[in-house]
Amino acid sequence: MRTNNEKRQRPCRFPLIRAARAHIRLHPAFLAVGVWFCFTGELPSFLLSCIVAIQHECAHAFAAARLGYKLNKLVLMPYGAVIDGDLSGITLKDEITVAIWGPLCNLLTAAFFAALWWFFPTTYAFTDAACFSSLAIALVNLLPAYPLDGGRILRCVLARAFLKNSAEVEKAKRKAEKICRGLTFFFAAIFLFASACAWINGEFNLTLFAFSAFLCVGAFGNRDKTAVYNKLDYSCKNELKKGVELRRVAVLASCPIKDALRFVSRGTYLVLEVYDEKENHLFDLPQSELGEYFARAKTPYETLLSLKKSAKRADTVEKIA
Repeated sequence: MRTNNEKRQRPCRFPLIRAARAHIRLHPAFLAVGVWFCFTGELPSFLLSCIVAIQHECAHAFAAARLGYKLNKLVLMPYGAVIDGDLSGITLKDEITVAIWGPLCNLLTAAFFAALWWFFPTTYAFTDAACFSSLAIALVNLLPAYPLDGGRILRCVLARAFLKNSAEVEKAKRKAEKICRGLTFFFAAIFLFASACAWINGEFNLTLFAFSAFLCVGAFGNRDKTAVYNKLDYSCKNELKKGVELRRVAVLASCPIKDALRFVSRGTYLVLEVYDEKENHLFDLPQSELGEYFARAKTPYETLLSLKKSAKRADTVEKIA
């Protein structure tokens, strides 16, 4: 009988593509807002914003895939998408990288459309909405508030500034998180105040009100434990049945496993030849074992040599038991 984890595992074909494959869940409020836009005649704009938001989250997924993680579930909210990503021990620097890729992708998309207008001006009428939507989502997500990327980036930057030694990582993160949550409530109050002013003037602004509520909910974090990043599965059992090209790569034993995973590619079976600093061959590490090592690793920064030693200790204990 297979466990739940075993049922979820599938043969790896191309990790970066698999990282972007995830279950998409629609929040009830998302459906309600969609119905609202149907009656106001702005459904196309709403759907376009959803597509841009999904593109934004896929950019996060691709960045996380370089560390060996895949997106498990994406939750579409009324004004954006939410992933409360737990990347299992990545450094603050890498967390900033994953966070920045979302708005960066939207900015590049907007720049592409702007360049397109320069060469083909007639395309403006068909692409202006997509360009401005991408630009708006990028700029909004850079606000230093949860659950926006700007808030996560600010939290990591502050934590790095507060960090005095490795033993105080969690303390620095908690201190930075308190500051970011305070800023989140501050921005939520501003948008709520702007919405109230518009209402007093007889023009109820649903966007400002919903965004304020979005920030308030985000300040407490996403409680959906399934909306996280999980480690990628690097097994290739189905591919081996058909036969695949063998790829051998030489690396040092001090190579972090996150760097070793980058050599995994579609249509090939990877075998790492691991050497010491004096270029003496230590051992070969096939892709199947590399995947097992990564599954056991506490962080993606553990070296191949340390994982090899821990695997040997685990096998010894298992034999004794």
